Amino acid sequence: MRLHFVLLGCFLGPVAVQAQTGFGYLNSMEIIYVMPEMKDVQKKLTDYSAELDEEFKKMTEGYRKLEADYKANASKWSETIRQLKEDELMQEQQKIQRSQEAFQQDLGEKQQLLLEPLLMKADSAIKVVAKEKNIQYVFDTSKNALLYAEESGDISKFVKMKLGIDPNAKPQGME
Repeated sequence: MRLHFVLLGCFLGPVAVQAQTGFGYLNSMEIIYVMPEMKDVQKKLTDYSAELDEEFKKMTEGYRKLEADYKANASKWSETIRQLKEDELMQEQQKIQRSQEAFQQDLGEKQQLLLEPLLMKADSAIKVVAKEKNIQYVFDTSKNALLYAEESGDISKFVKMKLGIDPNAKPQGME
């Protein structure tokens, strides 16, 4: 008789645990992009990008002047001067390429820095909503971490409400 209870307990134990386990999902990118602070982040990134673009334009204008000078005067110069000018053009071109890569990296770092407070705020709201809704696991559909989900499991609207955002708000371009 005892063996029956032990076997029954082995079978019912996992069922009881599964019944208590709640799953939810959301699209974190949608939530981040509808947060009011995102407009400020986007403006700052646009302004910073414009600064970097302006600096890049100045560099390319300098290169174009050197190139035009070379084309206009190369036939008049000695082989030594021509070689020096070609080396100067090559160095300037490499400098522009390195700068472009650095500008892209700087922009990415700036974006990460500006988004960090929003990500932390959203993460905090997600944890609060998950606890309130008795959800143990929340999947993020924006990171392709979920293969199937019923709409009833979407907690995005609750997280938006927790953040003081219209639960039906959709970011432009994501409709």
